[in-house]
Amino acid sequence: MASSVSEIAPEYGLHPYQRQVMADLLAKLAPTSRASGPKVIAHMPTGAGKTRVACAVACQLLNHSRADGKAIVWLASTEELCEQAAADLTRAWETLGNRPVTMQRFWGDYSADLDRLKEGFLVAGLSKLWAASNKRVGFIRDIADVTAGVIFDEAHQAIAPTYRFLTDQLVTYRAPLLGLTATPGRTADMEDTADYELAELFDRNKVTIDPRGHSSPVSYLIRQGFLAEPSFIKIMVKGANLAIKEPRAGMDYSATDLRLIGDNAIWQAAILERSQKALQNHNRVIVFCPSAQSAVISAESIKMNGQWAEAVVADTPSDQRGKAIASFRSDSNQPMVIFNYGVLTAGFDAPKTRCVIVARPTTSLVLYSQMIGRAMRGRRSGGNRSCQIYTVADTSLPGFGSMADAFENWEELWQTN
Repeated sequence: MASSVSEIAPEYGLHPYQRQVMADLLAKLAPTSRASGPKVIAHMPTGAGKTRVACAVACQLLNHSRADGKAIVWLASTEELCEQAAADLTRAWETLGNRPVTMQRFWGDYSADLDRLKEGFLVAGLSKLWAASNKRVGFIRDIADVTAGVIFDEAHQAIAPTYRFLTDQLVTYRAPLLGLTATPGRTADMEDTADYELAELFDRNKVTIDPRGHSSPVSYLIRQGFLAEPSFIKIMVKGANLAIKEPRAGMDYSATDLRLIGDNAIWQAAILERSQKALQNHNRVIVFCPSAQSAVISAESIKMNGQWAEAVVADTPSDQRGKAIASFRSDSNQPMVIFNYGVLTAGFDAPKTRCVIVARPTTSLVLYSQMIGRAMRGRRSGGNRSCQIYTVADTSLPGFGSMADAFENWEELWQTN
């Protein structure tokens, strides 16, 4: 397999650091004499262009697949991630591809004839692929037989038992495996065995951005304007009197506890107050609420003041969700706020977002990093020079309150580049 960066057409528009990551990934994914195929994780901060780099790698793998009829299988857990991958892969292949191929979609309401997998790309939702695999023994192995490579988006999820089974089956015949993540671990607790399991799944191979003399890749990207300079501001909610205990080590707040927080009138008032103040200074604001009901109530309250607001939760109809997100992503100068619960932490790209309000407590460094990352697009990536992060999370926890610390939390588990 060729791995020359010079083969990537300049009009595809990779930044130098993205080309460096791509070259390092292709070197790691080159065929070996080992019994198993090569495996590696691409570790890049949210907003640094993981998907774009992975699409270039996917095109290279398909361009140089050794037999006709091969496909790149892209796995993702949400419809938003699948939609983004299919769109970006299509655009990338238009520039980088060396022959006509097909794009097959297998998530949500999409269907595909996986018994006759066509040459090209298969973007599959993990839950739908798992359901299909349960209907016939050997189904995933048949797909593996024509797989030129597997890409696992949000790869920190890959060790969930069902996802791990699918991944192991798809690389049965030594197909290369590429994982994408901003957080190459599951917890902030370095004693957690799940983190070691994830590292072992990818043979402890990790590629990241060369910081070029800076203290970390995050510092380099901020200094160069690819990421926004974040300001972390603690939200103090006084008088809420919540009868909720701190989660046990390695656990996060339960959905029940989060609903209790969202139902608290003082907490809800604090969300509205902070959101209204943020709209006075920022055109695009995302608020991560403690419950779906809290998100809906917050949006309705802001609307009553004549301002643009929408709630995006799991039960939001897809057409309504799509319309809200399209408006939020537009170039309109109208201040807008989206209140969200459990949906927009991954697979959501709105570069103009300049303020994030984390109005739900969490002890999950992975979740925290995903939430604050929504505002981290820098001016050279179509975003902002700076951003504000308001949070009720305990920023004294390891990795919280610093993008660089969160990014480097799992370093000891991996062999980098």
